Amino acid sequence: EGCDKFCTFCVVPDTRGSEYSRNVISILDEANRLIDAGVKDITLLGQNVNAFHGTGPDGTTWGLGRLIERLADINGLERIRYITSHPCDVQDDLIAAHANVKKLMPYLHLPVQSGSDKILKAMNRKHTAESYLQTLERFKVAQPNIVFSSDFIVGFPGETEEDFQATLDIVRAAK
Repeated sequence: EGCDKFCTFCVVPDTRGSEYSRNVISILDEANRLIDAGVKDITLLGQNVNAFHGTGPDGTTWGLGRLIERLADINGLERIRYITSHPCDVQDDLIAAHANVKKLMPYLHLPVQSGSDKILKAMNRKHTAESYLQTLERFKVAQPNIVFSSDFIVGFPGETEEDFQATLDIVRAAK
């Protein structure tokens, strides 16, 4: 819940506050209750879900990938999804989960917002077009069947035709 990114176009940090994560046991308990009630598909949802940093049963901090791996052990759960992520919070354990967890759907929604580094900087996004594409490539290597979706803002204040073309270029590069 919440977000610590402070993108210039977004009100989430002001309306929902700083990022915080539920503890792992409460999530696993809820998942088990849902599975017992007949649920087959669980979606982990957060403003910035891949920034997950919940306390595990062992007292250590777990990332989203580790949580997904543990959820996959629940009998009766058939599919795991998560949404929405931030390019700057992609961790190795999440990429590994896409390679190793069969119940994790091969889908990633990763908003880039713009293909122009100038506009990304104005948006306070903290990633570049190149680093975004490199992140997508890491997911493609881990899970060749992965499908991507994204969010884009066009007409951002100060955006030029060249900046807009850079956004079209990143769409083509990402396929």
